[in-house]
Amino acid sequence: MPKFNFSVPHSKGRDEAKKNLRAYIEKSREYMAKTMSDVTEDWSAWDTENRYSFGFTTFGFKIGGAMTVADDAVKVDGEIPFAAVMFKGKIEQSFRDMVDKALA
Repeated sequence: MPKFNFSVPHSKGRDEAKKNLRAYIEKSREYMAKTMSDVTEDWSAWDTENRYSFGFTTFGFKIGGAMTVADDAVKVDGEIPFAAVMFKGKIEQSFRDMVDKALA
């Protein structure tokens, strides 16, 4: 499966960035439910490894990945199906916009 990854720098510190990201993700679940199904989330490594794993299906495409928060950046790594490779840039930009909004 094709992969995408990027990093968004921030100056909030790890704890504040994590707090903002989790609140944004939890708040936006209702909005995202309109376009996503088969949503899976794993917060088990959030406190110990600063990592949130996710998966969902949107427009028939299964997308999965993980978000890792460091002191000065948020790294997102994900996978998309080959059939969605033409939308890779748009998918990556959507994730980047979400992280930017959560850290604003």
